[in-house]
Order: sequence, then structure tokens, then C-alpha cells
Amino acid sequence: MEKNSVIVLLAIVFSACATHEQKQHDTSPIRVKAAVVAAHTGSANTRYVGTIEPSRETPLSFQSAGRVVAVEVKNGQRIRQGQTIARIDNTQAMNALRSAEATLRHAQDGYDRVNKVHEKGVVSDQKMVEIESQLAQAKSLYAAAKQQVNECTLIAPCDGVVNGLNIEKGQTIIPGTTICTLLDVTGFSVRFSIPEDEIRNRYTDGEVECIALDTLLPITVIEKGMSANPLTHTYEIVARVNGGADILMNGMVGKVRMWSETGKKDASIVIPAKCILLKQEGPTVWLVEQGCAVRKKVIIDGYQADGVRIKGGLMTGDTLITDGYQKLYNHCKIEIVEN
Repeated sequence: MEKNSVIVLLAIVFSACATHEQKQHDTSPIRVKAAVVAAHTGSANTRYVGTIEPSRETPLSFQSAGRVVAVEVKNGQRIRQGQTIARIDNTQAMNALRSAEATLRHAQDGYDRVNKVHEKGVVSDQKMVEIESQLAQAKSLYAAAKQQVNECTLIAPCDGVVNGLNIEKGQTIIPGTTICTLLDVTGFSVRFSIPEDEIRNRYTDGEVECIALDTLLPITVIEKGMSANPLTHTYEIVARVNGGADILMNGMVGKVRMWSETGKKDASIVIPAKCILLKQEGPTVWLVEQGCAVRKKVIIDGYQADGVRIKGGLMTGDTLITDGYQKLYNHCKIEIVEN
């Protein structure tokens, strides 16, 4: 009787094991989404915030001291090349010019008279050189006095828009003090900063979205700073805005999106951040190998706006599981569904 009981028990155990194996064999593949890993040689894009500014800003100032007697423009006014912006009192400059003019006439008259007798051999060559020197000095003094008179009137060197005008009639001006800036609004640029860990990207072009105008315009990089800001560890970039001169204004805020064209030397593997699983052994991902899921350890090179850069553990051509990995275990069968 006891022997029969043992036989029955063993039959039940073998039956249970067979049933378990059959269940494992019959388990349906886990459905996942996947993508083939490729070298990141396309155009990576990142976003920054920039400020719109004219392509050229010309600070203007008087080169002579004096009291302001006229201000002939206003902030925001469009002016033409050669137009008068402001004038300072030129009384002293005019007096100096008249004195220099009289000196020049006297020197010219003396030269004419001496030159006539010099031709006849009455005056020595040495005396003639002295007279010529006096005439040249008088001409130089006259030119300097005339220039000083001209400097009492501030003239626009080019077409533009007056910005930052900060003088009034009656005010005394110190030489070299900027009284306004002339903005060249025939073209604009956008200035923004890039973190030091992204400056190695070879940014070439992109686009800027002007928030106030709801306008998207293409841009091209024209300047890249070579020294980082010691506080923010960022580098300054200036990009030309292609178009929009008729609607853009100085100081507008723009959302900048940049692309960098990377060559084979700089090609890297970039995968979505959600695919990285942090385990005790380090960051891992799930790959597809012969219809099964396999966990693979990877080495992270850095982070950027569109994902995580991988420098080890993955190769181009690997099939990366991007969704549905929550239920996976090593070497389980999977079924790839379309994205």
C-alpha cells in the first residue's frame, strides 16, 4: 500500500513539471517596439534663448568739448547719411579758424613775394626753404582749425535709426562721450549663449522664432566666442537672421534652434534617454538578438537635447528595444511591433 502511494506521488510531481514546461513553452512572445541603432551623423538640434539686434551698431560722439546748442533728431527716428544729429557751440572754433585763415593768407603772400625774387637769384635757397616751411605750417594749422569747426556738428556716417540719445540743449559735452547709437536696420542678427559641453558641436545654421511676432526665420552663424563666461560657463554665438528686416526690432526675444552637421570623425550613437535603465552594474539597455531580448551594459558619453550619447556597448546596426521593455527578462522571446 505504501509503495503504491509513492508511485502516485511521483506521477503527480512529473505531471506538474511537464505541465509547467508546457506552459513555459507555450508562453506568447512579449510585444515590444524597436529601432536600429545608427551613427548620429544627421542634424542634431538644440534650443536656446537669444536677443535680436541690428547687424551693426555705430556709437556716435563729439570729438570736441562744448555746450549743446541744437539737437535735431529723436530716438527711434530714421535718418540718412550726412544728416545733422546735433551741434555744439562753435564760437571758439570759428575764432580759431579765422585766426588760422589770416595766418595762412599772410604766409601765402610772403611765399609768393619771396618766390619771385628767388627765381631771380636774389634770395638764397635756404631762405626759400624757410618760407616754404612757414607756409606748410600755416596750411596745417588752418586744416586743423577747420576740422575743429566741423567737429562741432555731429553728422550721421550712414543710414540708420537713432537709439539711446541722451543729450539736451544747453548740456556741456565731454569729448568721446557716446551721445547716441546709430542702428543699421537693413539686417539683423541674434545673440545667444551655448553651454561649454555643447560648444564643440559644429553649429552652422538653424532658425529663430520671434515670440512677439510669431515669426520663424532662418539664421546662419557668423561669430563664435572663443572665451567662456567664467560665471555661466557659456560661449557667446552671433548668427545672422536671413530676412525679416522690415518687421524685426532691436531687443526682441527669440527662441533659437540650431543644427550641427557632424562628420564621420565626430559621429556618435545617440539613443532616447528612456531606453537607459540604471542598474547596480551601471547603465544598461535592451537589445534584440535572434528574436530574444538581451540586456546590454553601455557607456554614456554625455547628454544632449535629443537623447544620450553612447561611446561604448552599442554598435551601429544593433536593434534597440525602445518600448515595452518593462516586462522583459534575459533571453525571453519577443515580437517587434511597428512604431
